[in-house]
Amino acid sequence: METNRKPLTIISAGQSNIDGRVPIAELPKPLSLPLTNCHYCSNYTPNHEAGVFQDSIKVSDLSDNRWGFDLVTYYCLTQLAHYDLYVMKCTEGGTSVAVTGEGGHQGYNHWTTEIDRLKSPSNSLLLQFKQILDACMKNQEQGLDVDAMLWHQGEGDRASFSEEAAYHYYENLKAVFKACRGFVNKPDLPIFCGTVSHNSEQYDAKVEAGLLKIAKEDANVHVIDMQKGTLLDQFHFDPKSSVYFGRAIYNAMIDTHVIDAEKLDIGGYRVY
Repeated sequence: METNRKPLTIISAGQSNIDGRVPIAELPKPLSLPLTNCHYCSNYTPNHEAGVFQDSIKVSDLSDNRWGFDLVTYYCLTQLAHYDLYVMKCTEGGTSVAVTGEGGHQGYNHWTTEIDRLKSPSNSLLLQFKQILDACMKNQEQGLDVDAMLWHQGEGDRASFSEEAAYHYYENLKAVFKACRGFVNKPDLPIFCGTVSHNSEQYDAKVEAGLLKIAKEDANVHVIDMQKGTLLDQFHFDPKSSVYFGRAIYNAMIDTHVIDAEKLDIGGYRVY
């Protein structure tokens, strides 16, 4: 389907639930890979340091052959709404915003804006994200105008790991959102995210309260209520909840006029 609309550009970041934890074998129909009409560059794709987009999302482009809720949103945008989509993504499981929280597979990686507190600048996930964005922007002769950001994170800042991280989650995450908007020169960039499932062993009420406080104060931060999300294991959304989450974000993007399309019938969904 040909359209005269400009390409849609999304940046995506966070930890395991957006990194992807559902096995490819549990990818629900009609979603299939490769996902066409999606130009994709992430910290898992070849030559991402040079800003090279893949011409579709293939199984090999995902984290250890696993998918997350964001893949459902990309499917809806490309196959249902027929957008020509560009995605720039940086994710790592088990990572916190605060330096005192979880540090991912290396033990030292964080999303904090306080880069000088890190063991090394190479441990800054924000700098890794910025490098991908800068390289992709430079590599596109026609330029890219970023329309929205997808984010999911918070488990790594739970009080059971670090009380300091949970206590300061509100101001720490607010700083991260400001930094990401600055990377793409969009101070009011719409950000779509979701809460941590209350069924997760890593759910933390203070972390959730910090996220919801940001959404209450910032009209361009939209949080999908995922408190009843069902799980694949102790922490991660199962296929049913991942599909619901991704579709709810798609509907929220329509509600907020980020995209022009027909909403999906997914029943009730709450956006803070």
